Amino acid sequence: MRRRAPGGLLLAALAISAAAQAHTLRVSTGDYRVEGRRVAGALQFARAEVEALDPEVLARSIEVTADGAPCALEASAAHRVENDGLELVASWACLASPGTLRIRLGFLQLLPEGHLHVALLRGPKGTVQRNARVTAPVLELEAAPTAWEGAGRFLRLGAEHIFTGADHLAFLLGVLLLGGTLRQLVGIVTAFTVAHSVTLALATVGWVVPPPRVVEPLIALSIVAVALENLWALRPPLEGARVRESIRRRWRITLAFGLVHGFGFASALRALELPRSLLAPSLLTFNLGVELGQLAVVAVAWPFLRWFRGVRGIWPGGLRWASAGLAGLGAFWVVQRLASRG
Repeated sequence: MRRRAPGGLLLAALAISAAAQAHTLRVSTGDYRVEGRRVAGALQFARAEVEALDPEVLARSIEVTADGAPCALEASAAHRVENDGLELVASWACLASPGTLRIRLGFLQLLPEGHLHVALLRGPKGTVQRNARVTAPVLELEAAPTAWEGAGRFLRLGAEHIFTGADHLAFLLGVLLLGGTLRQLVGIVTAFTVAHSVTLALATVGWVVPPPRVVEPLIALSIVAVALENLWALRPPLEGARVRESIRRRWRITLAFGLVHGFGFASALRALELPRSLLAPSLLTFNLGVELGQLAVVAVAWPFLRWFRGVRGIWPGGLRWASAGLAGLGAFWVVQRLASRG
């Protein structure tokens, strides 16, 4: 009796989509400036995340204190910006010029789970970068920053870009399915990071800025491409030499689509308008975080998939089913993103 190819990897691939909205990070940005006794803020959100909220509620959920004393909200206004965004501009009056500035972001409790707020705090002695989330909603500015202060936060942000990006994980799964030596796989994901770094830098400084309605479907298309390449390598009659050759030149696929993926996060960094002193360390540590995140995925997945491919019925039938599932998932995201941008 013929065994049915196990569908565990297929189910796992489909389950990825339920864990998060693919690739589009739940992220907002903020630019906060200390101007004497006044604090001014310009925050940008994805309009879809805040369209149900009154802008006045957003503004009043932000609590600003200077040396422990509350600063009063002076004014706030909201208006639409390009790429389906909403900008909230507000200002607060403090009793004195802040020595220690603390900003508690109450709106994080009102936004979707996993939302990240990436902020610049500009004081009289320089600029620092801070992140906030619902579990750590306070931004703080008190000391004179150095060029590298806060850059380590981008290291974690880069790793989160991999761990919380469902389409990044799906793309990596497709890359790892066929196997290969650990050295080969490290080279494959490093090619992705190199390409990712180039386009992220170009987009962040504003030299090359393709619209999200083009980038997001292309990112989903990368999953389809790597899955179809798996199916082509595994087509009957199965030839080991053909599979090995596919693995050997797989770095070309990750290099090419790494260029596309690099544009995926650039809009958030670009909105921050990072000062020149912070741009290089922030980009460097973010991309290092991406690389470390990918290597962590490889370190966990490689031994498991190596064992899994040896399970009866998995090679090659199960991997064909898994690749077909990934192709279907990527195609679904392509259609979904094209429709949402329409």
